[in-house]
Amino acid sequence: MVRVRRITVVVMLALGAAVAGRAASSFEERITALYRPLQADQVALSPSGEHIAYTHHERGELAIYIMAVERTEKKFKIVVEGDRAVAFSKAKAPPRLRFLRWASPQRLVFAPTEYNNGVRIIAPIYAVNRDGTEPKNLAEAADFELLGGGADPESVPTVLRRPTTIIGFVGGNRGALLVEARGQPTFPPAEPIPTTLFTIDVATGKMKSLVEEYDDGRYFYDQKGSARLIYTHPRLSHTRSFHYNTGGTWGRWLNANDAWGGALAKNFVVTVANYYGERAFPLGFAANPNILYYASNVGRDTYGVYALDLATKRPAGLALEEPHVDLVSLEPGEASAGLVFDEARGDLAGVRAVGLAPITRWIDPELARVQADVERKFPQRIVEILQWDDARQRFLLRVTGGIEPGRYHVYQRTENVLVEVLRRAPWLRNADLHAGRSFTVATADGGQLTGHLTLPRKSRLHPPPLLIDFSDGLMGRPLPGFDPDAQALAEMGFIVARINHRGGDGFGLKHRNAIHAGIDRVPIDDALAVIDWIARQHAIDRRRIATFGRGLGGYLALRALQLEPNAFRCAVALEAPLDPRAWLQPPLEDFGPTLEESPVDTGFGGGRPIRPPRPINFLQEAQRTFLAQGQQLKAERSVVRTAEQLTKPVMLVIDPQRDQTIAAQNSDLRSKLKRLGRPAEYVEVGSGFAENIPGARAKLLRQIEEFFNLNLYDYKVEVGPTKVIK
Repeated sequence: MVRVRRITVVVMLALGAAVAGRAASSFEERITALYRPLQADQVALSPSGEHIAYTHHERGELAIYIMAVERTEKKFKIVVEGDRAVAFSKAKAPPRLRFLRWASPQRLVFAPTEYNNGVRIIAPIYAVNRDGTEPKNLAEAADFELLGGGADPESVPTVLRRPTTIIGFVGGNRGALLVEARGQPTFPPAEPIPTTLFTIDVATGKMKSLVEEYDDGRYFYDQKGSARLIYTHPRLSHTRSFHYNTGGTWGRWLNANDAWGGALAKNFVVTVANYYGERAFPLGFAANPNILYYASNVGRDTYGVYALDLATKRPAGLALEEPHVDLVSLEPGEASAGLVFDEARGDLAGVRAVGLAPITRWIDPELARVQADVERKFPQRIVEILQWDDARQRFLLRVTGGIEPGRYHVYQRTENVLVEVLRRAPWLRNADLHAGRSFTVATADGGQLTGHLTLPRKSRLHPPPLLIDFSDGLMGRPLPGFDPDAQALAEMGFIVARINHRGGDGFGLKHRNAIHAGIDRVPIDDALAVIDWIARQHAIDRRRIATFGRGLGGYLALRALQLEPNAFRCAVALEAPLDPRAWLQPPLEDFGPTLEESPVDTGFGGGRPIRPPRPINFLQEAQRTFLAQGQQLKAERSVVRTAEQLTKPVMLVIDPQRDQTIAAQNSDLRSKLKRLGRPAEYVEVGSGFAENIPGARAKLLRQIEEFFNLNLYDYKVEVGPTKVIK
């Protein structure tokens, strides 16, 4: 046994059997199993293709297993850390890794995510050989910290923590890891905190600073670690732009312009007005640092991915487009996550996106052929090529769809053999799960609505009731694949529908802009259209249709009862913001008013001193500007202000410690409904629910099932007054 601080490496012959926690009922046992952390939440195939490393949560701890694909060797287990404590809860939350990759066929690099009193802090980075030898702490939190002083020279220096991002290995050199320590600009302005890019030798742990910059923004590096672009984040501006580095020892940052990138560079400007509209922005660099990949929806409905040759200022021959799906996310700082590079060659291999299902548009023709080959082996399943060895003879696949959460296979190309190596949730039996399928519904205007159905194995009523599960988030959308919430609700006997309603993200401008017709009306109209379609495909009880949602989805669940009381029977709203006008209120800051509100000092002692203006929340301002186009923030769209329209039973679920504004809104609604004599339940949950702790989720879902039993299944029961459950 070898110990590396908190890391223990142990030789293992087989996985231990998971011990299920004590549950209050068979229902809670089944629900708890649905929310257990997935085995192999993260998986890595070695460059030789001979070994895989994968995460596994067992007995209250996170571990990494290393196993031979052909199972010819003993497994190794690396104990990473135990479950962490959660504030205001007796339950504990399972930890996760933020990085898991092979540096060589022998050496694995990994990094956990740590918390300190519930606050995320910088985790160490570790490396170990596949047989457990030469374990090493590559970096500690202190390696990225700085000492800062105050205005008073005699003040005690303070420790400045910088959040880190593990970018990956240096192009062409897996022995060197790139880690960025991000500066945190202070406001009011004080001593600047730089952003530093380090390389770390994965064998020795030796660190070297490559780049140190002081501008506020998101840096884009080429594959060798040179800072080439910055996506600026000015604190007082409604505009963000891209600046390029002129290079050399004293390289300056200049605005990306025609001279640098040709006419296209004019579109590399992001404002609160065009954030949800037409624009273009950089994504990253090829192995050739003069080739820039960028995203654009200028002149088209959806975002495509293209390439620009910075040497010639001309397109570089790449154009990936989908007619109904954005191939990248809207945020320039995050959109590059969809680019898939070949680690051995450094070339862009493809682009991953999520539409109705996960898709990968392969640029590399060899990988496109492999994709076609493996899809033929798994008809009616979603097959994702996650990784491959350097020789491109072995490919790690994730196969999902149908009922179960999915399995991992290794495709051995030369032998044309598939080896199943892992199941993501081996404790779940297919016989206990509920079948799922995706759907597409044509709309009257020539568009389409898509979504996902979960069909119960059995229902206590025939035909079964239907539940509309509204998505969370201003641009929310349900993600494809295994969904524990949908499975739990189907366990109650519902057909569960999760809809990509108009206004959601990822399906182009037309789909997104449709929300201007009504932030509440449009999703509910889409739900009604899907209900009509479902009724033509499946027998349902149209007298028993309920709504459900978390966050903004909870708001929509309640508004559906208000706007269409004849269509929906009852609603469950979890942590729902109930007043649209309050969603986008500027946050209260301690360091002064907005720029326009700043008092002016006359200079003669008669005026008040100027206080620093309040920074702009850029994304919030972009959302406010987007919604203002359709006059969405009207008082009549507030559930609280229109409480008298709620005539059907509702269940309000809130975590008082999570968001006091939301808690106050829900408490206000409860009081108004009580005065009106309207049926309502009010449930307070602890932090365990927000942390998705299985036991806490199961307990709440049991209460939700009881609510539906009372208000949906049995019409004869007299609904009593409002009651508070803590």
